[in-house]
Amino acid sequence: MTAISLVAHPDDDLLFLNPDIASDIQAGYNTWVVYLTAGNLTAGSAGMPYADQRIQGERAAYARAAKVANTWEYELIILPSGRQLATNYLAAAPQVRLVFTFINAANGSDNGDLWRMWHDQAFQAFPIEGRPSYTKDSFVAMLKELYTYVNPDFLRVGDVWGPQLSDHIDHGVAASFAATANLGASGTCARRMDSYFGYAAVSMPANVTGYWHDEKLDIWNAYKALDPTFATAPTAWDDMADRQHRRWVFSPGDVWQPHPSV
Repeated sequence: MTAISLVAHPDDDLLFLNPDIASDIQAGYNTWVVYLTAGNLTAGSAGMPYADQRIQGERAAYARAAKVANTWEYELIILPSGRQLATNYLAAAPQVRLVFTFINAANGSDNGDLWRMWHDQAFQAFPIEGRPSYTKDSFVAMLKELYTYVNPDFLRVGDVWGPQLSDHIDHGVAASFAATANLGASGTCARRMDSYFGYAAVSMPANVTGYWHDEKLDIWNAYKALDPTFATAPTAWDDMADRQHRRWVFSPGDVWQPHPSV
């Protein structure tokens, strides 16, 4: 079984799509996690130091999820189009892989490059680590190629209608890019796709208990210790260890359309 999860920022997967991703890993699935932005706070190459801290946090988190040493290997994936993607896989659990696009994230009043690509066909998003730029069409094409390369049985994504609930602007657009790339020639979903609530889940009922609550919290803490915006102090996000809520499940052949406000 192969699962691919696509999120906007490093930490979205840990907060909103876990413990399902951890369950995939501990079941021995081929588990891919793709970050559609760098999660940077400063635009351009100046944002790389913090982006790298978040990558280190994700590595620690997934080593903890897999219950193996936090030792990773780097591999450059070259897709048939020639597009290159930076990936890491766990040395002791190579079926666990992280993929990075390094697109500028949205911050404050800045709508970010995902939003700009989605709304302006001519806009070029330049990854902050210096790889060639993307347009909306080439970004979707890259994701389609990645799906073919990975050959997943199903996708996990954020809330494809997140803007309806005042979610982070990147969350809804990232999910919409992931979902668009999952459309087949007939315009319907090619693979199963599970879509999860983002910020709205914080105020939803607690529904994760016992073993998976403890796993989710430990995995989150492994990340949090390496992200200086969280450090080791308790935060409101710790409460997400109690929660994970799917909003939609799309089966192959289902119709999906982006929310009008994305």
